[in-house]
Amino acid sequence: MIEWSTFKLDLKRIFNFQEKKSYLSKLVANFEELEQKGENIPFKITGIRRKGFVIKTSGLFGFISFNHMPWKYEYHNAWNAVFPSIKGKIFFGKTHQFRKKPLLLILNGEIPQFKKIELNETDKYKGIIINKTKYGLFIDVGYHFNWDCGSIVGMVHKSNLAPIETFEKLEIGETTEVFFLGSNNKEQLLFGENIVSKEWLNGEVEKLVGEILPVKIIKTNNDKAYYLVNEKYNATLPTTTSIYPTNMKTIKSAIRNFKNGDLIHCEIININKLNKTLQLKWDFAHEIEGIISRMTIQESKTKNQIKEFSNKSNSVEDIADTNVIEKLNLIGKTVKVEVIKKEDNLGRISNKYKIENKYSGKLILSNDNYKISTKEKKQIEKNLQDGDIIDCQVLRVDKNQISINWKLMDEELLRFIKE
Repeated sequence: MIEWSTFKLDLKRIFNFQEKKSYLSKLVANFEELEQKGENIPFKITGIRRKGFVIKTSGLFGFISFNHMPWKYEYHNAWNAVFPSIKGKIFFGKTHQFRKKPLLLILNGEIPQFKKIELNETDKYKGIIINKTKYGLFIDVGYHFNWDCGSIVGMVHKSNLAPIETFEKLEIGETTEVFFLGSNNKEQLLFGENIVSKEWLNGEVEKLVGEILPVKIIKTNNDKAYYLVNEKYNATLPTTTSIYPTNMKTIKSAIRNFKNGDLIHCEIININKLNKTLQLKWDFAHEIEGIISRMTIQESKTKNQIKEFSNKSNSVEDIADTNVIEKLNLIGKTVKVEVIKKEDNLGRISNKYKIENKYSGKLILSNDNYKISTKEKKQIEKNLQDGDIIDCQVLRVDKNQISINWKLMDEELLRFIKE
C-alpha cells in the first residue's frame, strides 16, 4: 500500500510538469505569433559558446552563430573580447531554424538595425581591443555608442601610443580611449592617443614628398639648429654626398651661419614615420648666398666658393630659381584660377587649371562642414565649364605645379553635386 506522503509527492511532480509544459507551450505559441507577423524578433545575448551565442527571445532559449550576428569579425576570438559588453544587450533578427519537438530555435541577426553615425576627427572615443599584432591594435569603438551603431573597427598603430610601453601592457578585451584620426588610402579607420600623429597615419604626409615648402630655423642657446616645416612638421637637413654630390661643403658652411628665425625653402625628399620627421634638401642658390654673406672677412674664401657654385650651369639659380621664387611667394595667397577643358584622342575630357594665367595647378576641394568624396570631386569638376574663373588659395608648391584649394560654400556644394 502506497503511503499518503509518497502519493502527494508524486501528484505534485505531475502537476508541476504539466504546468511547465503548459507554460512552455504558451511561450512557443507567442514566438510563432511573432514570427508569423514577419516582424523583427528581439533577442538578448545571455551566454557564449565556441561558435556562437546563447540567446533568449520571447522567454525561449536559443542560439545564434557568430557567422549570423549583425556584424562580422575576421577572427572568432574578437567575440570573446566583446562578449562582456554585449551580454544582456538586445539585438534583432529573423528565424533561421525553428522546430517544436525537440525544441530548436536558431536566429539570424543579419538585418539592418543600427543607427548611422559619423565619427568626428579629433574627437575621443572609447573602444575595446579585439586584436593585437606586432604593428598595433585593432579596436571596436561601437562600444562607445553601447553598440547602438553596430561595430566600428579601426587601427591604432603602436607608434601612436604614448608612451610606447603602453602597447606592451594592453591586452585583447581591455578598453582604451583614443582620438579618431580619419582614414588612410585603404579606407581603414585610424585611431590614436595623439592627435598630432593623424597625418602621419592617414597618408597625408607622404603627399609632401617632392614639394617645396617654407622651413623655419630654430636655434637654441647651445647653437643647435632645429627645422620646422610649415610651422608644423619637425625636419632634418642632412648633408651627405648622396644629396649634395658637388656642393656639400658649401651647404655645410651656409648651415653654420643660420640664425634663429631664418626662413628658407626646401624640397621634401623623404619622411621618417617612426620619428615623425621630414627629410629636407636645400638647393636654392639665392638663399644659400644670402646666408653665407653674413660670414666674417676671415671666412671670405668660403664666400667665393658659393659664388663659384652659383655660377655653375647646373645651379638652381641658373635653372629655376626665379620661377620657383615667384611660385613660393604665392603660398597662402588667394589667386584667380581658370578652368580649361581638354579633350584627348579618345574623346575623354579632363580639366586643367591655370593660375593667374601663368602656372599649372592641382585642384583640391574642401568644405567647412562636409568631407567631399573622390566621386563627388569628379562630379563637381565635370560640372565646371570651360573658361570658368574660381578663387583658390595656394597651399604648396612643387617643381612642376602648384596645389590650390577651392573652398566651396554649402550652397555651391549642393548645386554642383545635384547637377
